[in-house]
Amino acid sequence: MTHQTNPKSALLERSRFSLGELPRAKQFEIWKESINCIYSVEMDRKTREAGFVANLNSWRHRDLLMIEAQSCSQSFSRTSQMIAADGMDHYNIQLYTDGGVKSEIGIGGDVLQPGGLLLLDLSQRTEAQTSDGFKSMHLFLPRHLVEDHLTHPDDHNLRFLSERDPLVSILFQQILALNRYINELADHEISVLQKTVVMMLSACLNSAKGETLSTQALRKDIEKGVMIRRYFRENLFAAELTADKAANDLGLSRSSLYQLFEKHGGVKNYLREMRLRHALKLLGDPKAGRRSLYDIALECGYETDAGFIRAFRAKYGVTPGDVRAGHRPHAHHAGDGVDKRYENWLHTLA
Repeated sequence: MTHQTNPKSALLERSRFSLGELPRAKQFEIWKESINCIYSVEMDRKTREAGFVANLNSWRHRDLLMIEAQSCSQSFSRTSQMIAADGMDHYNIQLYTDGGVKSEIGIGGDVLQPGGLLLLDLSQRTEAQTSDGFKSMHLFLPRHLVEDHLTHPDDHNLRFLSERDPLVSILFQQILALNRYINELADHEISVLQKTVVMMLSACLNSAKGETLSTQALRKDIEKGVMIRRYFRENLFAAELTADKAANDLGLSRSSLYQLFEKHGGVKNYLREMRLRHALKLLGDPKAGRRSLYDIALECGYETDAGFIRAFRAKYGVTPGDVRAGHRPHAHHAGDGVDKRYENWLHTLA
């Protein structure tokens, strides 16, 4: 747990999600709807009706996000449809201070032991099951911060890292300490520690064992997908970016590129989603507060601010001006009085 002092950082944001004040009959459905921003969850009816609990204490510092969770036994999954819909491309490092998690499709193990770590790649499918009464911590890092330090950046989804590995044990304690002392750290100190966590995580993953025939067979297709996503990320705001140019630059046929992006609704839709997520991040950044909506619209590939506003409202349910005024996307969820800012943080982490 973190010290409850006033943060020393000027950039640190905090959120507390709690269902304790809501009627018991509504708690699980509100939890399921909220956490569906990243994972689909299920649990047995007896647990839902008798003793369900879910609390999240979250903080964000620039492109670093920590969620401290407490809840009941439940299965969680991340499907291809969810990946296509939200486009999140982060690594999620999980550790458990009480209880644990298991997965039948884990790499390097199938049950997380005390002191160990579990890595999830949000660009890939996930299936796992938590124990009852668990307490866990989830550190989210954008892929671009980590992947260049990894030998095989796409081979580690559902990677169980053993507590018997000294590097894993050190990283485990480092993440606990970061969370515990976050309020007492200045912005530049948090940035230094973030880099340290990235390097420690990379060292753990690069020395991890447990590669399977399945991961070897999938690597070629996965690496192609990552290469393409990286290309679009790096060229997102280029005025000349088209499907034809992308196919030519990537050495693919136009039909192959369209086939790869079929699950995303096509190349054009994928680019629009990425640009709107970038716009959402800009609109929530105080440093961009003086920029006009027209400037942001142009940067995100729209010729007029009117067209940008229509597309933004269709995607997020609020206008760009609403976001600048402090309203959160999908504000219709806020009627239950629960703090769900962590949802927006997950989708704008970059």
